[in-house]
Amino acid sequence: MDPYDSIEVTDRDGWRKEFPLQKRLVHIGSAPGNDIVLEAWRGANVSPRHLQLISIPGDGQGYRAINLGDTDILVDDSGDQKISPRSAMGIADRDCLRVGEFTLVFHFGEHHQRTLSDAVGHEVASAGVDDKEDTSVIIKVGLFLPQSPLDPENPIEGAITIRNQGNKPGVQFKLEIEGLSPDSYEVGPGPMLFPNAEKKVPLRLYHSKGPQPPAGDHRIRIRVTAPEAYPGESASVSRVVRVLPFYDHTLRLVMLD
Repeated sequence: MDPYDSIEVTDRDGWRKEFPLQKRLVHIGSAPGNDIVLEAWRGANVSPRHLQLISIPGDGQGYRAINLGDTDILVDDSGDQKISPRSAMGIADRDCLRVGEFTLVFHFGEHHQRTLSDAVGHEVASAGVDDKEDTSVIIKVGLFLPQSPLDPENPIEGAITIRNQGNKPGVQFKLEIEGLSPDSYEVGPGPMLFPNAEKKVPLRLYHSKGPQPPAGDHRIRIRVTAPEAYPGESASVSRVVRVLPFYDHTLRLVMLD
């Protein structure tokens, strides 16, 4: 257990709060006696005591999650994995669980940290880290977004990890973002990297507070190239971001004779 371990909880409407993990045994559910209470008015389908977390001793081991409820707990945004009732699964940094209508994202401190460079190029079941789509042995790219719901008041703070796997020094990389209008995001400049060097580029997503893009799930894609040093090489990652509704109403009162 690390003093910087925490869980980021997001409800069905986009409200979120970060809870520190300060105990080796943590209970999560809808009942008031839990260490982390997932209140029924914020989200449904949560058992009174739904999830138990047990800290695993030893660096980098994370936690073990035990499903005490009667319904499946989905793992990551895709839902391809699940923790069935009365079963358990190991949890690592940036893993994501869906408990009822709540999303839980785990953030572990330096003793549990699993860096993006370790994740790139390997199959992982973690929240916000997506496998590359355009493969390249020269360019490695990873995308981390801490949570998927994009609400009007809180931008999503993420990062793009780029690694120069080739042998050319001082390579200038370029980034392209597809699926969002230019006024809906801010991204740092493409880095200049030497062989085996890696850099994280900050990425911030904004809600447009308008009709476009409409509320719902939208896939964004990050494509990285280095046309001068590595012509024809590219690597990309993609992620589905859920855009929450934005309500902007005007009330006009008309008096009739």
